[in-house]
Amino acid sequence: MTYRNWRILTSVVFVCMVCAIQAHRTRGLGDIGFAIDMIEQNYVEPVNRRDLYKAAMTGIGNSLDPFSSYIPAEQFGAFQMQLSQEFGGLGIVIEPPTESGRLRIVNTVFGSPSAKAGILPDDQIDSINGLSVKGMTVQNASDKLRGKPGTSVELTLIRANVAEPITVRIERAIIETESVTGDRRTEDGRWDFTMQANPNIAYIRVEIFGEKTTGELEQALRSVRDRAKGLILDLRDNSGGLLPTATDLCDMFLDEGTIVSTVGRFGVVESTRKANLGVEIPNEVPMVVLINHDSASASEVTSGCLQDLHRATIIGERSYGKGSVQNVVQIEGGDAALRLTSAHYFPPSGRNIHRRKDAKESDEWGVEPDEGFKITLDQEQTRKVFERLRRRSNLTNKPSATNDDPQVLDTSLTEDPQLAAAVEFLQQKFQ
Repeated sequence: MTYRNWRILTSVVFVCMVCAIQAHRTRGLGDIGFAIDMIEQNYVEPVNRRDLYKAAMTGIGNSLDPFSSYIPAEQFGAFQMQLSQEFGGLGIVIEPPTESGRLRIVNTVFGSPSAKAGILPDDQIDSINGLSVKGMTVQNASDKLRGKPGTSVELTLIRANVAEPITVRIERAIIETESVTGDRRTEDGRWDFTMQANPNIAYIRVEIFGEKTTGELEQALRSVRDRAKGLILDLRDNSGGLLPTATDLCDMFLDEGTIVSTVGRFGVVESTRKANLGVEIPNEVPMVVLINHDSASASEVTSGCLQDLHRATIIGERSYGKGSVQNVVQIEGGDAALRLTSAHYFPPSGRNIHRRKDAKESDEWGVEPDEGFKITLDQEQTRKVFERLRRRSNLTNKPSATNDDPQVLDTSLTEDPQLAAAVEFLQQKFQ
């Protein structure tokens, strides 16, 4: 056999092998496509092909773990907006329907079109653009409220102690959502990051780890670092967000040490993030991190790291137990995505954070409060904590006392036993 013929034969064999491998990989995809064709053409009732595709993709995501999923086009925009902290809309926070079927307004974003239009917490939405909200989910209503800046929405509202419905037309705008908040708003709408109960204690609440959180937190810390004798970082009900944001946050409080490690397929360590020299708050300032059962993912990265490196005392409840990392892979031309679990993370001690489906309460998972600082709230206490936070974020419910009047105590602190315990702990540290 000549050298030329040998090269041709080798090339042919290689191409055949590649084709065989590719055929094996795509056989299942062909079967899925065939099944969709068969259903579309032969099912007893007409079926939308797009709906069949979405059902197949949803099934693929659901077969993996609770945090992997298919994000269809109609949901992907909202998913991106949550992390980017920016969207076109009115700036209204709503909750599921009341007994009347209306949607209750929980709060309005400060400075947003809804706030400027005079919409108040506890107003109830009866209709949107003349369409009754009865039967609508929060997601359905949110889709109708959001839209291109400059366009308008007409709302019909029911307000307590007002006999007639209120109709208001509001123009949408770009809404920048806050991820970092303080103890209460001041008269000019800014946040006061010192405790009304004790101005020597800084209080910072992080609601999500978004794209702008790092900058917001840096500004908050710089506003208090020259006077804070203690610091409270509130991560309760924070379900997570971007892992790099969580590691940046930890780095603000640490001079050295491992923040988090991620371990991928086959137990391979994919990355290790270490703290850099320099902190936003002096190391001698005592720190408390508040967590509860809904503190998850990036919140657990943060609380676990600061606990392991002895930078903060953890107060509250055992955290959720989500120790996995998801990559978001855009598909369908960037209109939809697959959220895929690609690794697990571990805090500096290497302990397990992830709660698996068969995990028991006695197993190791989540972040536990420090010894003596586990404070569990019942449903009514949790509701009071949420209502207190809502009141103090709204200028229409402005607290009666400010740091200009330190003799007037924050009586609402009794509504939040976890926060009250944090204040008491820190006061003992610097008194």
